[in-house]
Amino acid sequence: MSHKTNLVPVIAVFLLFSSCAQMTTETLVREEKLKVANWNVQTFFDAVTTGDEYTEFVKSGRWGKEAYIERLKRLCSVIKAIDADVFVMEEIENEAVVHDISNFLAGEWNGQKVYRNAVFAKDEGSSIGCAVLSRVQLDDMKVHSLDIRTEESDMPRLRPIMEVEVISRGRRLTIFVNHWKSKSGGEEESEIWRNRQEGVLSSIMEKGIQNNSALLALGDFNRDIADFDLASGGKVVMRFWKDGTLVDSGVCVQSPWFSDSGKMVQPGSYYFQEEWSRIDNMFLAGKAEFIEFHVAVEGPWCDSKIFVPNRYQIWNGEGYSDHLPIVCVVRF
Repeated sequence: MSHKTNLVPVIAVFLLFSSCAQMTTETLVREEKLKVANWNVQTFFDAVTTGDEYTEFVKSGRWGKEAYIERLKRLCSVIKAIDADVFVMEEIENEAVVHDISNFLAGEWNGQKVYRNAVFAKDEGSSIGCAVLSRVQLDDMKVHSLDIRTEESDMPRLRPIMEVEVISRGRRLTIFVNHWKSKSGGEEESEIWRNRQEGVLSSIMEKGIQNNSALLALGDFNRDIADFDLASGGKVVMRFWKDGTLVDSGVCVQSPWFSDSGKMVQPGSYYFQEEWSRIDNMFLAGKAEFIEFHVAVEGPWCDSKIFVPNRYQIWNGEGYSDHLPIVCVVRF
């Protein structure tokens, strides 16, 4: 099920593939390039208690306005350091946080670096959602939600897939922002819901490929790149549901996690139980291609030697996030 919603206005104070064969690597006519970043910013709540926050934020005597402002400063310092044209975030509490981020970024004298546009989406009753900041025009936002009642277990609260068009000098790139079901409750038990979300994504991307569009799906998929249906050359075959079975959709997307030599890009984006994983992903399809990709490790948001994320900790107010940002340059 999908529905359309309006763009979220941001108040800022300024100081004065239907098949693998359809993937294209040919020289694009009248091409445009954009730098795009994605970061799960780890439970980024504001200082106002509404009852939807995670328990540790409600009960912590150390969480409040001062701690929130400090987190805002750190987040905005990372956004400025990465310097992307489009900055996508998972685990933002609400629209008010998006407004605050925009205000903290205000005062940029270089007009080309101002994030003038933003969108935010989450399901009603959810604690966190996804946001997009952009220096270029955003248009035609939609959210795609699931309502599944045919499984043996009740559907948990799932975050919708956000679809929005990025428009730069007349060129259009459609992005799909994802934050799939986590592995809480058991990896095998929760996989059914990630599969369902994969089915939604492959369905809407297939329509974009048929329309000869440039497509970029990105976000926290809570699934390592190695656990997708992989084809050769860093390609991933998306799947969808048909007659109650998960089957290949024929939608083939490109992953940047595989280097030209076929080896995985180092490091990963998430570090858990002393192991790296690559659950934060970017997938291209249609009239678009990657010309650059890296994990952002050049700042205090990670260890300077082994690059482990410097996760945020409420008890001492230190840290940034338990994920690392991933960054690409897309030509379309």
